[in-house]
Amino acid sequence: MRRGAVTLVVHRPRHHARASGYQCLADALVADQSAVEARHGFPRRGTWRIAQPFVRRSHLAWYGPEAFLVEIWSAAAAWRGGIVHFLYGENSYRYAAAVPAWRRRLVATLHLPPAVFGDYVGTTHHLERLDAIVLVASNQLPILDRLRSRPAVHIVPHGVDIEFFVPPPALATRPTCLFVGQWLRDFVTLQEVMRQVHRAMPQARFQLVLPSKLAAAWQGRPGVEVFAELSDPALRLCYQEAALLVMPLQECTANNAILEAMACGLPIVASEVGGICDYVNRDCARLVPAGKPGAMAEAVLDLIQDPAARTAMGQAARTRAETLAWPRVAKEILSVYETLR
Repeated sequence: MRRGAVTLVVHRPRHHARASGYQCLADALVADQSAVEARHGFPRRGTWRIAQPFVRRSHLAWYGPEAFLVEIWSAAAAWRGGIVHFLYGENSYRYAAAVPAWRRRLVATLHLPPAVFGDYVGTTHHLERLDAIVLVASNQLPILDRLRSRPAVHIVPHGVDIEFFVPPPALATRPTCLFVGQWLRDFVTLQEVMRQVHRAMPQARFQLVLPSKLAAAWQGRPGVEVFAELSDPALRLCYQEAALLVMPLQECTANNAILEAMACGLPIVASEVGGICDYVNRDCARLVPAGKPGAMAEAVLDLIQDPAARTAMGQAARTRAETLAWPRVAKEILSVYETLR
């Protein structure tokens, strides 16, 4: 590998739509030939057995044999001065710094909020050996307080595919509230919000896009439609046909559903937690205190009954999403690489 060349170690979560998630950064960087995606050349037979002891000692909840093999191969291939960027640092970076190298640089993007970081990353010594850490929200900074020595830190926002997620030709007229996802969602608050909104406005509808394992528990409720395993176009259509996105959250850094809804011109009602204020403002979102279903239901009912406000907020949401387009985010990441060359 030539000096300064960039290899991307990419984890592609199965629950993300093809046009969703941080792996889209890899697609943008590879498309303009700024980087290549990592692949390992180890034979399958026997190597997983070798990897298992390292996986068990990793203290990383989401780290597996395939991640170990890709990590070691990429670190070794870049030994003469390449840059290796682990796009999901919590999943895929653990041992690379221990691989001998000359002028290699290691970068990892972290996605978890501080409140749950320790639940999934049981050690931080390996993070101290990185050359740079990329955070997707400012609320992650306390994670670095655990490090005895701190690498260079860059806050670069998560992006969204604004070419795929686009607004509909006309504003939604049905009072449909959309909820998407599972990770760090506040389902207790969601249930109470739905109850209060339905009591005040029986014609209001909630559409829930959930993983299959959760879908059955929410089906059959009055005024509720449940979807699971949607295709990318079907997910986009949900955004486009909704009146607003309702997102009660326990915590967050970046949030794919919020970014995709914004790109589709959808007003947001969400819990004011974590890094959400890095991504939305009062022009495009109504933020309410976490765990306050009454305040969230009130915000939902206000917006359902105010098409002019929804139109203005939807336009502001799209404008904000355009500043987070993946090509723009990729340029910021390329600037991080330049600091390491």
